[in-house]
Amino acid sequence: MTEDVSAIAAPGPAPRLSPLARTARIFADPARAWEGLREKSAWAFPLLLGLVLWVALQALAYDRVTVPTMLDQWGEAVANGRMEAAQEQQLSRFFSESPVARWIVVGQQAIVWPILILLQALLLWFGVGFVLGTRIRFGSALDVICWSGLVKLPQLVLFFTIAFLRESFLGVHLGLGALVPEADSPTKLQNGLRTFLDLIGPFEAWWLFVAVLGAAALSGAPRRSVAWVVVALYLALGAFLAAVGAYFGPGA
Repeated sequence: MTEDVSAIAAPGPAPRLSPLARTARIFADPARAWEGLREKSAWAFPLLLGLVLWVALQALAYDRVTVPTMLDQWGEAVANGRMEAAQEQQLSRFFSESPVARWIVVGQQAIVWPILILLQALLLWFGVGFVLGTRIRFGSALDVICWSGLVKLPQLVLFFTIAFLRESFLGVHLGLGALVPEADSPTKLQNGLRTFLDLIGPFEAWWLFVAVLGAAALSGAPRRSVAWVVVALYLALGAFLAAVGAYFGPGA
């Protein structure tokens, strides 16, 4: 009789959140959005959602934004002597007229998105698992990156909307990069500084906040420690990418 009562009184496992319910919590209650992910990863839904939106926006912006941006960059390269005029004309004709070019550009972006997600997850796994010495599965790190990345999807839509209105990706800044004065011939230092400051903004802060909550919840590490590591790695990686981009990019 005692065993029967114990079996009835024993609490069962908490119901697993549906993808839509977890998405709602990511935006409304991110601290409670990670229930059930320690036992089983569920990164496929947010990864595919972000990928579909990214590819769709790239396809919609190809004629009005992507091609004009490339033409502007190639024209500047010709003016600075970094590209021959004949090569510029050949590239312009191919990307403006060939339907194959569209598939090449969109296909590349479809590959870039999951690669970036995997690299971010690897960096988070390294930071929380090795720097902090906390046990966390790579699948859990992938969960954190994919689910927290949902809060950046509105930023993605806003970025492409502004670029669509401007008919160029150049000069679109949603972070502190907007504070760097625009110049006709920006230097490498200006380009690198603008790229780095673009990584600091309200959407990035929101994303880091949600990612810290997720990493702490799935690893068991203190939130403050996770925050220090995640923010430090984010800024260090951003500075490195900005420096590399500035070094190999245009500018004196």
